[in-house]
Amino acid sequence: MSFFPYLAAGPIARTSELLPQFSSRSGPRRIDATRALYLIAMGLAKKVVIGDFLARSLVDGVFSTPGQYSSLDVVLGIHAYAVQIYCDFSGYTDMAIGVALLLGFVLPENFNRPYTAASLRDFWRRWHMTLSRWLRDYLYIPLGGSRRSTLATYRNLLLTMLLAGFWHGAGWTFVVWGLLHGAGLAVEHAALTWRKRRGVAPAIPGKAWSIVRRIITLEFVCLAWVFFRADSLSTAGRVVARTFTAWNAAPSASWLVILALVVGIGFQYIPARLTEMGEGFLSRRQPLIQGLAFGLVLFAIVGLLGAAGVTNFIYIGF
Repeated sequence: MSFFPYLAAGPIARTSELLPQFSSRSGPRRIDATRALYLIAMGLAKKVVIGDFLARSLVDGVFSTPGQYSSLDVVLGIHAYAVQIYCDFSGYTDMAIGVALLLGFVLPENFNRPYTAASLRDFWRRWHMTLSRWLRDYLYIPLGGSRRSTLATYRNLLLTMLLAGFWHGAGWTFVVWGLLHGAGLAVEHAALTWRKRRGVAPAIPGKAWSIVRRIITLEFVCLAWVFFRADSLSTAGRVVARTFTAWNAAPSASWLVILALVVGIGFQYIPARLTEMGEGFLSRRQPLIQGLAFGLVLFAIVGLLGAAGVTNFIYIGF
């Protein structure tokens, strides 16, 4: 823990991944400073430009006084929190990986476009991947995994995700969040097993089914985030209820909020090769050009911080 880029919130590195890098310090060596600075700048931009903006503009209000917002605002607020927590946590992770890289250390990746997931199982392969790996290796598999009976598999999924909820906090909201994911994974496993045994094909053919699966997964994850964000079960209940009861009220969310939502989710659908091409293009520029580019980005972000103030990273509290 004295290695300051590494925090318990993540990325959660294995001993076998981190300690050999300390023992192999034989002298100075070249580092990929361009990639490191790129990760730091992108992480800070995600946190400040999108995450904090959505929190100030809609999320905090919806989750503190949902009765003052229209149903459309609340629905947007729920999705805005999904984008906020992704930009906040993945931004923090990018910065941690970037700082470690500047020091010559490599930390594991922690996110891989989670809101493009086509199932809950796929989501947990993409969201907080190092925690998912830890839960699998030290909870799910020791409990028996899926190697025993069907009921035992469902039990193991529920217990693993329940403990994941407790990892985030002892409140009932985190318990419900964990149970929702555990139950969702169990239902998903049951449906897949049933379809395989019966040889039942999806009712919707081709790519349309893939799109439907992604939408269902995203909406389920967003529903679970309501309990993760709410300060109590009663608040979560009021937020969910408000999505049904105030469709006649005029919405107040600005077009900038909608733009931030579209960017936060849509950016994850950009093929990885395109983002890698952008990073590669920057790495081929002269150091002076790179420095100017990073300097302008950081200057703009610091300007936003000065105008709006600094907020803590969400996962620092866990």
